[in-house]
Amino acid sequence: MKINRIKIIYVLLILVLVGCNSQEKKQEEIKIEDKAPDSLKELSSGIDDIFKSLGDIERLSLGIKLPKEDKKPKKDESSSSGQSDQEESSGGSEGGSGGQEGQASQESTQGQEQKEGTIEEKKQKEIDSSWQTINAKLDEIHPYWNSFETESQKKGTSKEVRDKFKNAFNKMTKAIEDKNIVEIYDYGSQAIRNLKPMYDLYLDDIGGDLSVLKYAAYQGYIRAVINDLEGALEALSNKEENINTVKLKLKEDEEEKEKVEKINLALTDFKDSIGENSRMLLMIKKDVLIENIKALE
Repeated sequence: MKINRIKIIYVLLILVLVGCNSQEKKQEEIKIEDKAPDSLKELSSGIDDIFKSLGDIERLSLGIKLPKEDKKPKKDESSSSGQSDQEESSGGSEGGSGGQEGQASQESTQGQEQKEGTIEEKKQKEIDSSWQTINAKLDEIHPYWNSFETESQKKGTSKEVRDKFKNAFNKMTKAIEDKNIVEIYDYGSQAIRNLKPMYDLYLDDIGGDLSVLKYAAYQGYIRAVINDLEGALEALSNKEENINTVKLKLKEDEEEKEKVEKINLALTDFKDSIGENSRMLLMIKKDVLIENIKALE
């Protein structure tokens, strides 16, 4: 009897251990599944890509992004070489050199005008290319929303939440058609922020709080650009709750938590730059903040 009881106890222990292991596996599977689908992530990332191309257009329009510098020394050397050759050839006759100098001056002026025209044409081509990139990306991400909208309904997203995103997303699309940079930033950042309730359906995903931080970066930038400094500071303030939520979801990952601290510092730096009356400075601070946020995605 004792032997039979011992056998029964062993069997029960094995069953308990197997049950615990299977339960742990089920919990791990739930955690893996509780992340946002690729369609939602690609949608958010696609809007970021649009903003990146928009930044290129701004730099080109403002003359901040100049032609490649590695070509300049070659042109200078060529110009210097040509000038040296001209001086050598003009040594034979003082009388003829005056006419040659006048002709050279006229040719130099025409050459400079042609050069400036070529630079402007090249800049416009690059701007047009960036708009084409934006249009292509827009065509790419609209299907992502269509795909995720079905998924969000299954997860229980309300029609109000979905409509709020769609309204901002559609207005961003119209702003791109009109090539209205301020409205693209405004409505595009609203669309990103309105993704938060959808990310929050996935309990282990930090995308919702990162969306709020992105919204702060883009809104802080565009408000400062249109000289709404109070609005810019307001957009960049009071983000402690979002930052702390991200830290909690990252748990014991110290390396990732260091990235969160970089976001916090970048937010502070951005706020300090407001009011400096420098478009370039605002662009840099916005880009640094966005890069730090995306490092956690």
